Amino acid sequence: MDSWLPATGGWLYVSCFVLSVVSALFPWVNGELVLLSYSAVLSSVPGLIGVVLVGSTGQMVGKIPLYWAGRGTVRFQAGRVAQTLDRWRDRLEKRPSGPLSLVFIASSLGIPPFYVVSVVAGALGVRFGSFLFVGLLGRLVRFGLLVFTPHIVYRLFW
Repeated sequence: MDSWLPATGGWLYVSCFVLSVVSALFPWVNGELVLLSYSAVLSSVPGLIGVVLVGSTGQMVGKIPLYWAGRGTVRFQAGRVAQTLDRWRDRLEKRPSGPLSLVFIASSLGIPPFYVVSVVAGALGVRFGSFLFVGLLGRLVRFGLLVFTPHIVYRLFW
C-alpha cells in the first residue's frame, strides 16, 4: 500500500536518483538492476512511475558530463578513435535525424552502449537540449518496460 511518496519520506527516490547518476557515469554499476531493486519494494503504480521518472532523470544527469566531454573537453585528434568518429560523422550527417535516432536507439535499447553514444553525440555537435530530450524519452521507454513488465507478468499469472 505505498503511494507516490513512500513511508521512507522520499529517501527511496533520493537514493534511487543518486545511484542512477552513479550508474550513468560508471558502467560497472548496473542501472537496470538498481531500478529493479527499487521497484521490488513498491507495488503501486504511482510508486513505480516515480522510480521510472527518478531513475531516467538520474541517468540523464549522469550522461551530461559525458556529452560535454565529447563536445570538447576530451580531444579526439589522432588514432583510431578520431578515424572512427569521422566515419560516424559522415554516416550520420547524411541523415538529418541520424544522430538523434542513434541517441534514441542507444538510450532505449542499450545498443550501441549509451555511454559511448553520449560522448559521440557531444563530439558530433548534437544540440544539448535535443540530446537530453531524446535521451530521456529513450530512458523512460527502457526503464518503464523494465520496471512494469515483472509486475504485469506477476498479476497475469499469480
